[in-house]
Amino acid sequence: MIKEIEIDEIYFRLFDDEGIIHPTKIENSPVYNAVCGNIEPYVEYHKRMVKLGRAKAGYMNAEEFLEFEREFNYLEPPYENDYVRVKQTGHLFAGWDGAHRICCEKKKGKKTIKSILMDGNFKHKGYSNIIDVAKIFSNIEYEDYIIIKDDDMFPNYVDHDDLDILCKDRKVLCEYILKELDEYKQHGYDIIVKEKGVRHHIDLIPPGFSELNFRIDLLDEFPYLQQFHHHTNKIEVKDEFYDVILERKIKKEFKYLVMFGQEGTFESNFPNEVDDLVLRFMEWVWQPHKSRHINYVINNIQDTSEFIDIVTNYTNIEIDDDYIKELII
Repeated sequence: MIKEIEIDEIYFRLFDDEGIIHPTKIENSPVYNAVCGNIEPYVEYHKRMVKLGRAKAGYMNAEEFLEFEREFNYLEPPYENDYVRVKQTGHLFAGWDGAHRICCEKKKGKKTIKSILMDGNFKHKGYSNIIDVAKIFSNIEYEDYIIIKDDDMFPNYVDHDDLDILCKDRKVLCEYILKELDEYKQHGYDIIVKEKGVRHHIDLIPPGFSELNFRIDLLDEFPYLQQFHHHTNKIEVKDEFYDVILERKIKKEFKYLVMFGQEGTFESNFPNEVDDLVLRFMEWVWQPHKSRHINYVINNIQDTSEFIDIVTNYTNIEIDDDYIKELII
């Protein structure tokens, strides 16, 4: 299917040094930088693609691309059948191929481009990032929250991902977040709020899709007395520990996503290092099948005495030095 697509609704999927794909706004891409006179990002990206083994035959170096750009006219001989290909991802379109051609057209001032709409799945998944998580958490005027069990992706996320948050009042924070999500509602997203016991789920489903793209999971009390169909262990935690965690939260600084137009950095709230480990440990004790949490604790625990003190003083979990030694061996 061929469709006229707004160029500003297209983004590129670009590899970082580790081979992870980051959705990238056209203006932030090395290809568009090159046609605008800043060649260095393209040179570096070409080197990266070669290093990662992603530079297929015909992948132009900087000099070749600039020569191509001078002569290229989209869908004119000898390119009359060379449509770019894109895949719809919610209200936006991910470039399937043709980043060089799209950038050439944008540089010429073109607003739209005839494209083939693809139905398949990308070979390399990468981050999703069609929701600007960074913007949400840089804008909300609410400080009594922490992002927990972070997997070092924030503010990036993958399809069907969720973000777990402890807060003072989930109803209040929910309203702040929904205000920031209003623009997505205008783009046709289904934004579904569900009360699930001790938590609120904010689910975002892109237009034209039936599956969840992203979920924000808000709690304003510990969930460890809940039981599910799978094996769980009830954990008693003193209420005061909830307040302690929020009181000694820390701020972490992040760059805005290259998917969007903001530059610079923003801050979000997280538990301090030991509290983070305690929360992951309790998650594992509560739901033992979640082995990634205990593995994280084993790989990152340093101050074992403070960790033991917190667990034994605030919960009914009994651990000591011998337990920790056996755990991390």
